[in-house]
Amino acid sequence: TLANAMKITLEEAAQGIIDVANANIDRALRRVSVARGYDPRNFTLVAFGGAGGLHACAVAANLEIPRVLIPRYPGVLCALGLLMADVTLDYNYSVLRVVDEGTSAALASLATGMIAQAHADLTWEGILETHKQYHVSVDARYQGQAYELNIPLEGEEDIRNAFHVAHERTYGHAMTGRPVEVVNLRVQAIGLIDHPELTVEESLGGEFVADGLIGEKKSPDGTRLALYKREQMPPGARFIGPALIFQLDSTTYVAPGWSARVDGYRNLILEQ
Repeated sequence: TLANAMKITLEEAAQGIIDVANANIDRALRRVSVARGYDPRNFTLVAFGGAGGLHACAVAANLEIPRVLIPRYPGVLCALGLLMADVTLDYNYSVLRVVDEGTSAALASLATGMIAQAHADLTWEGILETHKQYHVSVDARYQGQAYELNIPLEGEEDIRNAFHVAHERTYGHAMTGRPVEVVNLRVQAIGLIDHPELTVEESLGGEFVADGLIGEKKSPDGTRLALYKREQMPPGARFIGPALIFQLDSTTYVAPGWSARVDGYRNLILEQ
């Protein structure tokens, strides 16, 4: 076994595998938060997938994210999202020009043609006129840079100023005296579909979930974990870790020092 090859215990080998998985998730989250100028401490971590709930507390603690939301059916959230997702079509036109006084008018003219094509495509998809939306943006960079930032185009907003602000937010500085060039013009067309209305269930309150508790288990290090059945936990139910929560499509681990509650949509909210 791996443990024998490394001359460690089975528990140490298992923990090492978990640590590697957590590190991979950590890096992925940093790429979509810190690397884009966002502080993960200001957000809620949404954990989904069959094993997402097992890693959530450790990953959130490492990134100092104070809150975790685990959907009602985390193991099939992607499939549910596919069924409920709006129709999205993306269009791209290569531009590559330095921003000057004529840039906005030129881009507006190009965008008009792209939106016309997008409109026709959404109609072919069966989207109603009132359910169509269009978002125009550009990929821009300082002249000489190899990487671009995507900048939404909203009305007559100055592309240069918008890019300076985005660069400052993302990288912590802006070079306002340097020419800005547009690389690509993008149009995203969205066809809104009807979504089911989710109702909020009345919270029953309470500090302990006696109905959902199905037993306890002792871990190899001697820690006792409470075992819960998620479908038996009503809105308003609360408990503290360490605990394991079982359901057909996923398992959630509530680490020591974390609390859990069920909200009106039957999401699990974990807080440190």
